Amino acid sequence: MESEVLHLTEESFKSSLKKKKHVLVMFYAPWCGHCKRAKPELTAAAVHFRDDPKVAVAAVDCTAEQGLCGSYGVTSYPTFRYFNYFKTSQPYTGGRTVSGEGREWQEELDPENPPVLPPAAPPKSPAEEWASLEGSDALLHLSAHDFQAKLEGRRALVMFYAPWCGHCKAMKEDYALAAKDLASDGNVAGLLATVDATQERALATQYDVKGFPTLLYFVNGIKVADYSGKRTRQAIVNFVREQHALSVDHASAERKDEL
Repeated sequence: MESEVLHLTEESFKSSLKKKKHVLVMFYAPWCGHCKRAKPELTAAAVHFRDDPKVAVAAVDCTAEQGLCGSYGVTSYPTFRYFNYFKTSQPYTGGRTVSGEGREWQEELDPENPPVLPPAAPPKSPAEEWASLEGSDALLHLSAHDFQAKLEGRRALVMFYAPWCGHCKAMKEDYALAAKDLASDGNVAGLLATVDATQERALATQYDVKGFPTLLYFVNGIKVADYSGKRTRQAIVNFVREQHALSVDHASAERKDEL
């Protein structure tokens, strides 16, 4: 990272943060792809504030400072936190785009003097985000206001994703095709749904989503299983069908018990 970004160690962390009213810290690992993509944004924010005595932008290499990162509960990379004179800190969970995060970082670090930037382009709706993929019309896109209503009476595998996430992008084609496969038999086994966690942060928090993509299986709007299998078309279809078969077997066993 450029020199405008403060590189902190356990020894320098507290003393450096106590000098600044606003500090944004990125906890990262050098091998992390998401961290590498975030570096230009972090550097841009550091350059913007380099002449502001109240503000600093910093980074901590967690492969070298494991104790320091552990003390702040860092379990994934990159993790961002804001500090105020080291007295208080809070997590940052916003976007990672030039128009989005650059603006959010700068406004939150210095709310009295927000940067003059061109208007940010409105984020794409989930339907627009997936529209170019074959099978996308078979996907159910969920938001906080319709999540329970749309899942009521249904079995669904829900993918919580972030538009900037490389792993999410890599599996989207397979996920949409899997949705098409399940729809071809009337979604008897279940359907596939999506949640853009950058737009639906409350939902992501409610279901303890800490990384992307996270795939959770719901029955009647209630989470019953995590999906940790391969991110391939066939593996996803197999999982949904297996979950359906298990529930059918369970229901059949209950009916026999009643008899």
